[in-house]
Amino acid sequence: MAVSDAVVANLTTIYVIVIAGIKAYGLILGRSFSGVIVLIASTVLVVLILIGTLTWDMSRKATYALSSDHRTHVHEICKGGICWHGVAVQSPASEVRFRLPQQLPSHPNL
Repeated sequence: MAVSDAVVANLTTIYVIVIAGIKAYGLILGRSFSGVIVLIASTVLVVLILIGTLTWDMSRKATYALSSDHRTHVHEICKGGICWHGVAVQSPASEVRFRLPQQLPSHPNL
């Protein structure tokens, strides 16, 4: 799971934590911030957190795409026109085979 996916999944929790942090900061300073200031500041901070995590994820993906290390470890197996890129070697799910019965059993009420 990407970092930005985790942030989006916990957006409400992060928003409440940021609001609590702003309120705690106001208590430490001995000031009381109005609701509008807290709303604007918390929204700006949450947006900055989202932008930061999206930037982090994009830079990781770009670094991975530009590096040549990941290409040397990929195994490609093609069977029946379906190619598995790196998963067929390790995944037991690729070994599952489905068979249809040759003749459907007749139902007595039909």
